[in-house]
Amino acid sequence: MPLDAMAVRALTLELGGINGFKIDKIQQPEKDMLVLTLRGHGESRRLLISAGANPRVHLTDEKYENPAAPPMFCMLLRKNLAGGRITAVSQPGFERIINIDVECRTELGDVVTRRLVCELMGRGSNIIFLNEDGRVIDSVRHVDLGQSSARPILPGLPYLPPPDGGRLDPTEALAADYLKALSSADGGLYADKALTSAINGLSPLMARECVFSVCGDANIRVNEMTQNHIQKTAVAVEKLFARATDGDFSPCLLIKEAEGPEAAADFAAFAVRQYGGAMTVKPMKSMNAAAEEFYRLRDRQARMKAHASGMAKVINNCLARASRKLDLLQGDLAAAMDRDKYRVYGDLLTANLYAVERGAKSVTVTNYYDENQTQVTIPLDETKSPSQNAKSYYSKYKKAKNTELYAAEQIELTKNELAYLESVLLSLENARSLAELAEIREELTEGGYLKGEGGKRKKPARETASPPMSFSLMGYTVMVGRNNAQNDYLTLKLGRSRDLWLHTKNIAGSHTLVKYEGEDFPPEVISAAASLAAYFSKARGAPKAEVDYCPVSHVKKPRGAKAGMVIYEGYSTALVEPLPPEKLTDRKE
Repeated sequence: MPLDAMAVRALTLELGGINGFKIDKIQQPEKDMLVLTLRGHGESRRLLISAGANPRVHLTDEKYENPAAPPMFCMLLRKNLAGGRITAVSQPGFERIINIDVECRTELGDVVTRRLVCELMGRGSNIIFLNEDGRVIDSVRHVDLGQSSARPILPGLPYLPPPDGGRLDPTEALAADYLKALSSADGGLYADKALTSAINGLSPLMARECVFSVCGDANIRVNEMTQNHIQKTAVAVEKLFARATDGDFSPCLLIKEAEGPEAAADFAAFAVRQYGGAMTVKPMKSMNAAAEEFYRLRDRQARMKAHASGMAKVINNCLARASRKLDLLQGDLAAAMDRDKYRVYGDLLTANLYAVERGAKSVTVTNYYDENQTQVTIPLDETKSPSQNAKSYYSKYKKAKNTELYAAEQIELTKNELAYLESVLLSLENARSLAELAEIREELTEGGYLKGEGGKRKKPARETASPPMSFSLMGYTVMVGRNNAQNDYLTLKLGRSRDLWLHTKNIAGSHTLVKYEGEDFPPEVISAAASLAAYFSKARGAPKAEVDYCPVSHVKKPRGAKAGMVIYEGYSTALVEPLPPEKLTDRKE
């Protein structure tokens, strides 16, 4: 839950710094997003207000494009608020609401204070423009009586704040109130759920953090807590709200390191410890900076997902076609394996032309190829002469022989293509940046799987791909490619003859290289590097995987082979458990 009441409180206090700023420009780049350009104290700032899928209010450095024609709500705000000065930024209680008061002039020249109410409540988010009497002038989303009879939001109606649901108000409640609420909760409820159900403004994340700080476990039920735990948790909640009231925040980002250094999972107004090693807590200088960075990374992840999913769809379609082709070829090959029967039929017919009656549907002759001289019945085409039937069988034999040669060759090519496509899918899974996705797209375009962008000249081939991953393993440098371009660069450019090269056996995986340090590789280093190679392969998640390894000098790239495709010889095989870098390495670069 990225933007909870605590984060809103922190943002509100920081946004107090824009008091006195003049609203210079108003943009509405999306139907549920506003960008206010502010000027004051000799500087310019941009305030982003969004009621969309990611509702938020924070300062931003991002620039947004305006639509061709400004929406009506934008024109209304420009008419009423352009040139006005912000006089206050406030949060009512611990609601996920930020009020922005603007002093402006009416058409008659009277000075009035109007308000933008930014409700940041998931699907119910809204941006509401109020007049000086607290009535709705307009809003991004209209809520009629059919949608909410208790709280309609329509022009001319008085603005009503959201109901608190009968929960405790943290601005008035004390530890004793929290203790009573937790003690009287259903014992089967998880403690964090009991707290959020009873206390307004307490998010699940912060509730779990309070429980974790006392019990050492965020996933604990009320009936599993001792009375001492319940009392200390109530005190922890009181202290949390006291810190928020005093503005004592420690904003941070939560990063899923297993998915990459920029895989932002959440952000919070206070440091979070409940995830242990599963998350990296990155301190931020301000709540605005945390929100800006989180949504920047989230948008970037969404773009990466869109790019990757499009390519994955193409690759999966190609895989399906190649698999169907392989099945057909293997069927043709199996049928062709019976070709010698046609040659024998031709020979036997030729040797027994005198015994075959014209127009017969079959003939039974002695099979002199069989040491037991058994009788064999040969089907005939009654419209053909005996000699024509013999020629027909010779023709079938020749066709089957050619089919066998063709099918065997195509089966090998199709298997190679399947292996290549599997490696590209793995590259998409391993990609951690838009630049790496661009490399994969370029590779697919060059391979004819994707269409190139028309009208653009082909870029000259790059000397190197983006750098592979690099780790330190027991004093040895280990490098792992994330895609086929990196794999080729790693093996064919960076690798030296005595470096150790590793790859999963018969499974798509990344090329892995251990740099030679002047002496034979210890068995434990080979085993650990093999575990790393298995982790960065399709074998990730399997209990065991076979990994081949050999010196780089034993690895060759066949002429015309696709990116990342190599052959190797003189190798050994290790059976290892796939393990992630953090369980094996000293550090990661």
